[in-house]
Amino acid sequence: MSRAMSKTLKVGAVSIGPAGPEKTHLLAEAETAIARLAAQGAELVVLPELFADPYHAGEPPETWRATAETLDGPTVDWARRTASRHGLALLFGLALDDGEEKPLNAVVLVEADGRAEMVAAKIHLPPGGPGDAFGEADHFDAGPPVVAATTIAGVRVAALVCYDRRFPECWRAAAEAGADLVAVLVAGPAPDDPPGLYEAELRTHARANAVYAVAAARHGVETVLGHPIAHDGETLAVGPDGAVIAVADAGGTVLVTVDPTLAAARRLAGATAARLRLSPHEPLYASRNPS
Repeated sequence: MSRAMSKTLKVGAVSIGPAGPEKTHLLAEAETAIARLAAQGAELVVLPELFADPYHAGEPPETWRATAETLDGPTVDWARRTASRHGLALLFGLALDDGEEKPLNAVVLVEADGRAEMVAAKIHLPPGGPGDAFGEADHFDAGPPVVAATTIAGVRVAALVCYDRRFPECWRAAAEAGADLVAVLVAGPAPDDPPGLYEAELRTHARANAVYAVAAARHGVETVLGHPIAHDGETLAVGPDGAVIAVADAGGTVLVTVDPTLAAARRLAGATAARLRLSPHEPLYASRNPS
């Protein structure tokens, strides 16, 4: 099937949180939202980064190492049952035990038929916040510097994990991999960001690369670790022209129809997207140190 003949994909994203001491309530909250989106025709639902656990990056790593799971673990089992029940695919964040000393901050795709695979791992691990003794690099190994796209119901989808959204090369790699949609899974605080920066990042990169962007973010203030951790992202959808299509309320959802033909038309019409494809495997610019 040619790209021009590709089907559309109805994609939902869930705003979830805040986390508590057990996963049970967030799994239940996620399942309620997934059922609601399935009733509206969603074929793919995106959940946030590490969606069922507290944001623990500033805590001692040895306390949290045991929470990492394999693809045969309880969270993926829950996802298999949920995806099968509603006849859709799920994309979600998980601390994935890959047999190494530290897990990966991963994105797992579970299809309606039960197939499960890791499709992305966080490449850029942010440092600890002000006053934190630890950061994400103390908890996780960095993923390989690769952004891949996978086909879901005929549409090419790439995934980025939270901080990776800040790096233009990640979006360019997603576009080069043929993605029509970039799913961005978000958690964690960003207290130094000026208002509007998060949305501006998604809009700018979506427009520059002529891709849809759908972000699923944690919300609320978590206190389960004894101090407040505010999640600052939003769950929203952006079109390949950079326009915001939908924004979720805290605890709400968004649903968007991803149309590869519109993304392809934007790639042809958008001057920036066209220039980024002039030399896809070579840097556009050389750097020079001032004399």
